[in-house]
Amino acid sequence: MLGHPLHVAILDDDPSIRTALGRLLKAAGMLAHPYGTSDELFEAIAPKCPDCLLLDLQRPGIRGLDVLKYPNQRHIRIPTIVMTGHEAKSSREDCMNAGAAAYLLKPVDANQLIEMIENICGKPSRQDG
Repeated sequence: MLGHPLHVAILDDDPSIRTALGRLLKAAGMLAHPYGTSDELFEAIAPKCPDCLLLDLQRPGIRGLDVLKYPNQRHIRIPTIVMTGHEAKSSREDCMNAGAAAYLLKPVDANQLIEMIENICGKPSRQDG
């Protein structure tokens, strides 16, 4: 079992989604780090990478797919869960090919999301002890 709470970065341009996800993660015993822009995220991960990234695919400015590629181009490994409310035909395949650990449609199921974060970060699920 990991000896520290999971640090999860949230990149979403919608403040209400950042707040809701932050509350959900906090209730699950995780630390949430919300970011509204990719620049804020990139600045934050330079000194210390989060354990996981929740990434909104449809966003202004740098596209979510380009954000997904950024850590890999710098040899930084951040397991990333891509979330979208507007799925395009090839989006899932493009994201998975770019290194996403998972791809979810919004609205996400809270229990599924928590379990997914724990699984991709190597933390035993709460029911496993």
